[in-house]
Amino acid sequence: MNAILLASYILVWPAISAAVLVVLLVALWRDLRRARKSGKEMI
Repeated sequence: MNAILLASYILVWPAISAAVLVVLLVALWRDLRRARKSGKEMI
């Protein structure tokens, strides 16, 4: 039982990290598109 819990714990963290990375990249992409449309620079 402990091995299954440990394995699932180890496998869940990369999935959570990947989901957070996707959210951040989508937000950045939307901000870049909005800035490009309005003629402003992001940096």
